Amino acid sequence: MTDRRIAVVTGASSGIGRAVVRDLVQRGTRVVAAGRRAERLTELTEQVRTAPGHAVAVAGDITQAGHTEELLATAEREWGPADVFVAAAGQGLPGTVLGSDPERWERLVEVNYLALLRQLRVVAAEFRKQAEPDDGARARDVVVIGSTVGRQVSAANPVYGSTKFAVHSLVEALRQEVCHHNIRVTLIEPGFVRSGFQEAAGYDAAWFEAIAEENGPLLVPEDVADVIGYVIGRPTHVHLDDIRLRPTRQRP
Repeated sequence: MTDRRIAVVTGASSGIGRAVVRDLVQRGTRVVAAGRRAERLTELTEQVRTAPGHAVAVAGDITQAGHTEELLATAEREWGPADVFVAAAGQGLPGTVLGSDPERWERLVEVNYLALLRQLRVVAAEFRKQAEPDDGARARDVVVIGSTVGRQVSAANPVYGSTKFAVHSLVEALRQEVCHHNIRVTLIEPGFVRSGFQEAAGYDAAWFEAIAEENGPLLVPEDVADVIGYVIGRPTHVHLDDIRLRPTRQRP
């Protein structure tokens, strides 16, 4: 069941994160929608105002110290302790090892890896603290958006892909650390998704359209959101911990 649950979703300004908020609220979940663009978050909360669940917006930078704690505190202040955390914030970077912009490497690692590591530490510690009084009687879910390029090396996109390889390792390690508390840590690995991600990262539009022509129809953010809703709705003793979803025609 996803109704009556309380969730925090990062990266909610656009793309997969935004779709996850919309999907969860339609399922009756109460959601803290976090992202960098306040106007986009306000627009989102207005769009779901009549849905069975509810959403409140918190604008901020996930790389800033204390931001994850602020999101959890907002959830508790509004409804009670969060029991779902979806980490959908992230950045892309086009180019190869030789061809990518080295001025963007540090920010990419900060957003995609270090910020996530801090998020996972804060959230897992909070969920474990919650689980101790009830002996893990119910599931608490941490869901992380990875990528198929975090499993299969891509010479065309290796800098971004390497951050996802690191993320995948963190997710599995954390799963092993907290699973005895019925905290389910799940990795979602999408293939090609048509969203604002590519444009924001500066990927070549013609290249992406060629990808879409060869591999499409591509996934859309709602496809990923639907899978996440299904995952966190499983009974407490069932954990779908690692899911890859691709367009049917995508080979690599």
